[in-house]
Amino acid sequence: MTIFPIYKLREIPEDVLKHILDRSKMDISRVEADVRRIIEDVRVRGDEAIAEFLSSQVGRAVRPEEIVVRDEDVGRAYKEVDQRVLRAIRHMVRNVGRFHRRQLPRSWMMRVEEGVYAGQLVIPLESAGLYVPSGKATYPSVAVMVTVPASVAGVPRIAVASPPYQNEMRIDPAILVAAHLSGANEFYIMGGAHAIAAFAYGTRLIKPVEVIAGPGGPYTYAAKLMVRDIVRIDMPAGPSEALVYADGTLPPEWVAWDFLNEAEHGPDSAAILLTTSMDYAERVSQELDKAVETLPEPRRSYVLENAGKYSAIIVVESLEEAVDFMNRYAPEHLLIDSRNARSIFRRIRDRLRNFGTLCLNTPISAGNYGVGPNATLPTGGYARLYSGLSVDVFLKKPTVEEVRGRRGFKRMLETVTALAEYEGFPAHAQSMKVRVRGRGS
Repeated sequence: MTIFPIYKLREIPEDVLKHILDRSKMDISRVEADVRRIIEDVRVRGDEAIAEFLSSQVGRAVRPEEIVVRDEDVGRAYKEVDQRVLRAIRHMVRNVGRFHRRQLPRSWMMRVEEGVYAGQLVIPLESAGLYVPSGKATYPSVAVMVTVPASVAGVPRIAVASPPYQNEMRIDPAILVAAHLSGANEFYIMGGAHAIAAFAYGTRLIKPVEVIAGPGGPYTYAAKLMVRDIVRIDMPAGPSEALVYADGTLPPEWVAWDFLNEAEHGPDSAAILLTTSMDYAERVSQELDKAVETLPEPRRSYVLENAGKYSAIIVVESLEEAVDFMNRYAPEHLLIDSRNARSIFRRIRDRLRNFGTLCLNTPISAGNYGVGPNATLPTGGYARLYSGLSVDVFLKKPTVEEVRGRRGFKRMLETVTALAEYEGFPAHAQSMKVRVRGRGS
C-alpha cells in the first residue's frame, strides 16, 4: 500500500475533498482561553509574567533582565555559527534584500487637473516586533525573511523575539546572526503568545511596537489575532503547504522530493500533487515511498502523519481542471514541475489567481533559502485574500492634497458646493466659497 493516497479529482468523495481543501487551518478555539489569560497576564505583570513562563521552559528561575539579549551576546553568536552556515545566511540576506528593495514604492505627486494636485507619501512605521519560532527546529531563514523587509522599508526600530534555545536563556546563534545581519537592532528571548503580548502592550524592558510579523504555532497565531485592534499584524500564516503540478516531463524522483519539501515541516503540513496521468501519479507515488523511508526522524513521522490527513496525489483531466483546483486550494507554495514550466505559466497566468508564491521548475527550497521573494506566506487558503510578507507590511501611505490658485479653486468650487449642500454640510461649502471670493489670483 502506498503512503500517499491517489484520487481522480472527479471521483473524490465530497467529505475527503473538503478535508483536503480545508487542511489544517489554524484551529485557535482550543487555545483561545489560554491565550487570553497569557495576554492579560503580560499586560498586567509585564516582564515578571514572561520571566515566570521562561523559568518553566528552562528549568530554573529566570530574572526579567535575562529576557534582553546583550550586545556581547550578539558578538558571541557570530563566533558560534559555522562558517558554511554564515556564508549561506549572508548570501540569503543579499538576495532577499535585492528583491525587497525592488518592491519599495516611492512617494509621488501628480497634477489631477489644472490647479489641482494630489500625491502619496511612503513612510515607514516607527517600530516592528518580529517573531522567529524555534521548537521542532531553529529557523535562521525565517529571521532573514521577516527582518529584511522591515529593514528595507526603513523601520528605525526592529525588535526580534525567539524562544530559548536548547532549554537555555539564549537565542539560537544562527537566528541571532541572521536577524542582526538583516537589520534588527533589539533582541528578546521569549516565545509564543508572551512575545506577541509584550510587543503589543509593552513592558518595563520592552517598548511596544506598531506592527507585529512572523509565523508561529497556534498560540502565536491566536495572540496576533487578539491584539490586532491595537497593533498591525501581517497575515494568517499556519502550517506549511505546497501544491505541485507535474505534467510528466520530469523524472518522478525529482517531483517526489519537491512534493516532500513542505510535507516534512510538521504533522499538520500538507502537500498535493496534480497530474493528468494516472501512470505518472503511480510512478511518483513509488518514488515517494522510497524517499520517505530515507528521511530521518522526526521528519519521517511528520510526513507519515500528514499523508493520512491532508496530503494526496490527485489526477485531473486537463490543465484547465488543474488551474480550477489551484485557485480553489489557494496554496502557500505553487510549483509547476515541467520542462515547459514557463510556457505553461504563460498559458494559465490570466486564469491563475490564488497562490502565495509560484516556483517555475524550481524546488520550493530554493525560494525558502534565498531566491529573493519572501517565504512568509499565507496558508490555509488565505492566499485568496493575502499576499506574502513584503515591505508594504511595514509602510504607511498617507496622501497629500493641494488646490492651487484661483483657477484650481474655481475648478473645484461647483463640485464641492453641490455635493456639500446636497449632503447637508454648509461649512464644507462655505470654506470653498470664501476662498474663491478672497483670492486675488
